[in-house]
Amino acid sequence: MATMMTMMTMQRQEPATMPEYRLSDSETMQNKLTYQIRTGNLGIGDLDRLQQQCTSELHQLRSELDDLLRELRVISDRLGGRDNRFSIAA
Repeated sequence: MATMMTMMTMQRQEPATMPEYRLSDSETMQNKLTYQIRTGNLGIGDLDRLQQQCTSELHQLRSELDDLLRELRVISDRLGGRDNRFSIAA
């Protein structure tokens, strides 16, 4: 029950923003891009832009994961009083 109250409190504090579009969110788009890459329908410029977008998304996803892990550690510390810290190399 305390966990649910903590999560509800955390959700209220987050701003209501619309997430931006990501290639990683659309399996259909991933399949289309994979097909275009394999058939050679993308030029060098297109591939460079795609690589740049994928790199940017990867950095964003890593940052989001780091934030979520920090939040989970805070919740774990509050609930269990444990000091077990694990680090995940990125």
